[in-house]
This record gives sequence, C-alpha cells and structure tokens, in this order.
Amino acid sequence: MQKDLIFDFDGVIADTRDMLFNLFLDYHPTLSDEDFLAHFDGNVYENPRVKFTPENADHLNDQYCQRIDVSQVLASIDPIKRLSAHHRLFIVSSGDERAINQVLDAAGVGHHFAAIFGHNTHRSKVAKFGIIRDKFGASLDQALFVTDTLGDVREAKKVGLTTLAETFGYHDRQRLSQGSPWDIVDTWPDVERAVERCFSG
Repeated sequence: MQKDLIFDFDGVIADTRDMLFNLFLDYHPTLSDEDFLAHFDGNVYENPRVKFTPENADHLNDQYCQRIDVSQVLASIDPIKRLSAHHRLFIVSSGDERAINQVLDAAGVGHHFAAIFGHNTHRSKVAKFGIIRDKFGASLDQALFVTDTLGDVREAKKVGLTTLAETFGYHDRQRLSQGSPWDIVDTWPDVERAVERCFSG
C-alpha cells in the first residue's frame, strides 16, 4: 500500500531562508535573526512574531514569486523523484502556491505531487492537512510530514500526524526538539532513510 508523504516547502523543498529574511528586512530593517526564526515557532498567520499590513503581505508574496528560482530546489529534485516512486506526495506550506507551482514545474518535478496547498488555500496547516484527509482519503495517522520548523511540528501534532524534522532549513536541532518530533535529521539522504524506516513497519 502506498503511504502518504507530506512536505513543507520553504526550508525543505526550497532553500529560501536567506531570500525570505532579506524580503522581511525590506519591511522591518532592524529585524534580528532571532525574531525572524521565532516567527516560525507557531502558525505565522495566527500570532505572527513579525507583522505585516495586508498590502505589505501582498507585495512580499509578489516579490517572493519573482525572486524564487530553480537553483533553490536543485538539492531536492532527485529525492522527490525517488520518493514519488513509492509514496503519494503532497506539499502543505504557508507560502504562495503561485511560486511553489512555478518553481517545481520549472524544475520538472511539479507533476510528482498529488496536491500543493499554500496560504492561498487556507492559512492553517491543520485545515490543509484536513483537506488531504477528506479530499484524498489520506490516513493522517499513517502519513509522514517532513518539515524544518517548530511551528509546523506543533500544527502537525494537532491532527496526529507523525513529523520528521530536518535541520538544513530554518530551525536548528535544539529548536525543533522543543516540539518532540518523531525524529530529527540533517541531510536529504537522512530524510530518505528515515522515510523508509518510518514506513517499513
């Protein structure tokens, strides 16, 4: 039976930390690295550490769509292809679906995902996990979510979703461990091995 594998996008599929931090600085020039990282300790829309006006948020999303490029997803292309051979793949992100679809299609891997949900679909990842369950018949208690932020680990726990956290994105091991994910890994090969281990039972 094919198991469902859900990915966050920023910091997992795409290396966007520096780009997004610089975008935040356009609106908050004195923003510290810690405040930027703390912004992702929870749902970035419900109680954001870094606040944006609706107009600035729209402009930031437009700039994000313009700046993202294939170079930021190169490391994930081969793992996506390998994992899609054995698992149904989804993306649940707080980012903009336009940018995600754009860069994955340009990289030739967009078709490997059954669905891609960003903030355009809903601002709550809990709600988006529910869509995957209801629309695609996914059993969330048998699926695996791969992410790089403490906030995502916390949202996944609300729906009983097992989380694999990785340290090559936004948050480090110490921060991720605060959410007690199923496991924490450091590289894409580690991710692939952990996925196999999770689904081997």
